[in-house]
Amino acid sequence: MLRIQHALRSSSLVVLPQYGRLGALPQVQNYRSTPTCHKHAEAQTDSHSVPPVLLNFQDAKSAYESKNTLELFRSRIVLRLCGNDLIVNNNERLMKITRKLLPKRLFDIVMRMTFYGQFVGGSDVNDLRPKLAKMQEYGVKPILDYSVEADLKEDEPDEIIGRVVTDVQFKPDSISSKRNTHKSVARAYPYKGEESCEENLKIFLECLETASQVCDKNAFSAIKVTGLGKPNALLEGSQFLHQISELFLEHSETFDGTLPSYINTKYLPKDVLGPKALHAELRMTLSHFKNMLIGFGANLPDDEIADLFISMSPDEMGHIKFHKFRESCMPGPPEKPLYTLLTNSKQPDGKLSLSPISPDHISALNRVENRLVLLCNRAVELDAKILVDAEQTYFQPMIDFYANKMMARYNHERVHVFNTYQCYLKSTPSQLIYDADKAEVLGYKLGAKLVRGAYMEQERQRALDLNYEDPIYPDKAHTNSCYHNMVEILLKQIEKKKCEVMVASHNEFSIQYVVERMRQCDICPATGGIFFGQLLGMCDQVTYLLGAGGYCSYKYVPYGPIEAVLPYLSRRAYENKGMLKGSQKEIELLKGELKRRRWNVLSSAN
Repeated sequence: MLRIQHALRSSSLVVLPQYGRLGALPQVQNYRSTPTCHKHAEAQTDSHSVPPVLLNFQDAKSAYESKNTLELFRSRIVLRLCGNDLIVNNNERLMKITRKLLPKRLFDIVMRMTFYGQFVGGSDVNDLRPKLAKMQEYGVKPILDYSVEADLKEDEPDEIIGRVVTDVQFKPDSISSKRNTHKSVARAYPYKGEESCEENLKIFLECLETASQVCDKNAFSAIKVTGLGKPNALLEGSQFLHQISELFLEHSETFDGTLPSYINTKYLPKDVLGPKALHAELRMTLSHFKNMLIGFGANLPDDEIADLFISMSPDEMGHIKFHKFRESCMPGPPEKPLYTLLTNSKQPDGKLSLSPISPDHISALNRVENRLVLLCNRAVELDAKILVDAEQTYFQPMIDFYANKMMARYNHERVHVFNTYQCYLKSTPSQLIYDADKAEVLGYKLGAKLVRGAYMEQERQRALDLNYEDPIYPDKAHTNSCYHNMVEILLKQIEKKKCEVMVASHNEFSIQYVVERMRQCDICPATGGIFFGQLLGMCDQVTYLLGAGGYCSYKYVPYGPIEAVLPYLSRRAYENKGMLKGSQKEIELLKGELKRRRWNVLSSAN
């Protein structure tokens, strides 16, 4: 704590530059003159106002103050190796060969001195404690993840049932096999029955417990919904939600003033928003609903149609929002009349108009929800926070549905559940705006983790293989624009204390952007509801300088026995190949700090 206070005192005399590049950022509105940033004169003397802090990501001495020289040397060597395509592409094979050649004890020593020591926090809670204590001494907290993974080649294929595929994106081909052959895919939990889901639930609960033990407040733990249920059930549920989404788009329209002022989409770039209308600004009327049922061949009298419409609780204008329509269309329990009607209606050619979810998969999805409820209940008891990780687009609709359902249930007085938004996806602006609007209307707080995304190679290859539209923006500029525009939308909610955000990014410009906007909007670094997160073993020049500046700074800390986390290390190398290749600046900073320390030693000797 003394180190943090000293850093604040020494840096508070230097104001972050006014960020002349901010206006040049591709298609991001300049909000400086808008009333959302309350820069009052009296705020200058407010004890909660943001101290002007210089974030100099070139300051290697401050960034690596928590590391000893041996750790710096290891970091430089490991990051250089991770920038080599030949090593990264063959890392799994190389680790297995090394494991066979070396005795177990010697292999463990080598791994602790290299990749395991760089990217993994420790083997168990006791092993973690010294490292976590040292991190927190320098203002950095952990996001814990027990990273024991089965070798994906051992995954038993999930039996594929015969069902109607209404959208090729949700084709159930090889959820287990093809999903796991893409080397850049993030963690995929092998499904070996409901017992494996129960085991994963125990692991997630242990992570929550551990995080709460080592953090005095704002303890985070990450979970993946695919670890809690049958992949095919999540896939079929996602297809059904996609059908409902498209149905609402077809049978609704926009009306003036449908979006509140805190979501001002007219400033958002059209090439980021996409050609489709936003779900948050669409409304369904009784006329739309009646035409939809007629199109489905449902032969109902007008009074029954009106009763069904009224059961969805239209507003005073007689309009239905998407979230009410979607809830009414979902299967039970309890049984929903509209779900039964829509999934039993047939087109003139005899095909079902809406493909239902199989009874077995409905039961499987209910078990997923029950496990999420257990996790969230425990998070509330521990006053901890859960980060629901984003996954592949063909699972994401169901993951978003559950994350929002948990937020609506648990994010009232405090934010306990965060959904993850991948800003390289074309669908993200619509999804985040819809989620923010729904949270505002229903009176709960939004928890949002912003990332750029980790599935690009796999998503693009699958879209190419199955011949559907690439779900990812065409280039990095669009992704950056999406990221910063989503930050702007969330800042408005943060100012009203209706949102918390995890800015999960290694991009220095994005970090500077958010820090500067926090200063402009007078958002307190320590209590304002904005958190920053980077991976353990990478980007220390960002994480530790944020921590020293009093910001809520986190490291994603995986842990587990060496043998058991080898699949994690292999996956992490593939996932972050591009990022690791771009870590030349970090390598140079490490080189400079090692040189400075060597010179100091020589000077002291003389």
